[in-house]
Amino acid sequence: MSRKVNVKIKDSATGVEKAEEVVLGDAVARLVDSGAILNDSDGVFFQRQLEYIQAQSYDVLYPNLKGREVFALNTEGGEGVNTITYRSYDKRGETKVIAGKATDLPRSDISGKEYSIQVKTLGSAYGYSRQELAASNMTGLPLDARKAEATRRSYEEKVNELIWFGDAENNLGGLFGGPANGPWSTIGNSAVASAAGGGNSKVWGVDKTPTEVLADLTSACSDMVSDTLQIFAPNKILMSVAKRNYLMNTRMSEYSDVSILNWFITNNAYITSADQIVAINELDGVFGATPGAGAGGNGFVVMQEGADNARVREPFPLINLPVQYQGLEFEINCYGRFAGLEIIRPDAIAFYYGV
Repeated sequence: MSRKVNVKIKDSATGVEKAEEVVLGDAVARLVDSGAILNDSDGVFFQRQLEYIQAQSYDVLYPNLKGREVFALNTEGGEGVNTITYRSYDKRGETKVIAGKATDLPRSDISGKEYSIQVKTLGSAYGYSRQELAASNMTGLPLDARKAEATRRSYEEKVNELIWFGDAENNLGGLFGGPANGPWSTIGNSAVASAAGGGNSKVWGVDKTPTEVLADLTSACSDMVSDTLQIFAPNKILMSVAKRNYLMNTRMSEYSDVSILNWFITNNAYITSADQIVAINELDGVFGATPGAGAGGNGFVVMQEGADNARVREPFPLINLPVQYQGLEFEINCYGRFAGLEIIRPDAIAFYYGV
């Protein structure tokens, strides 16, 4: 259906028209043939506008959506896959001193649990009216790219929400929610220690001294290492913006100009840079004895980052489908396939609440 056409293109800098051979894509060629777009020149203009707008919408950065930054991305599977199955293994066995002719040698084996996660379709759309296209072509001004950017933004917001909180109804797992008894529900969740003085509150900035706040962070890191027999060591801590600001802006004492955060990263064996302590908007009020979006408390996450431990599954990243003509509007549908956060090794993550 696509075809080569010869059209006159006006140079935006000089205003001079020149002949040019252009390949019209299938969708735009059909629109021209159906009369939705008047001629090949209009079709070439519209096609180039869409190409520019779609490329631009992918260049827009969304710094406050941290889900993709924290977790590795895996795009294996493709558009047609509906279920992703993975296994979490545990090695078991022991070796003993035996007699030379023994026949009952101790057996080593592996055990594991199998998880299946659903791949779901995420979609949205944007469009331009005939009048908008005609006005843009006449004036030489570009079509409004903000519609495509808003559509891309809405997709990324949904992906970010699913990474953190999952969707139990659609069997999509997240860090703080998802299907019942999914890997997210097996992540260790502990309350921090109470303050030694005052009202014995656990909350940072109430009764706790800076030294006790440091103890919360240091214990959380060392506990992961010791509890997993040094298999996992934390390389990232996640917390709310307010709690990270507290660490950054609170001095160790009235006689010191060193903040709690600086003291911690200077003296900790695992978290040695401020960049490893990440402020996440979505982590405000999601900690408690049962963590999740409605938990209401504050805390932090200690984790060993890595694709082998937890990763975002997006078998088919968002694409812009060919333009369609609906009523008096040119509509562009956007479509992606997403499977949530795959937590392979829950022991590489730990929650601490009460701060």
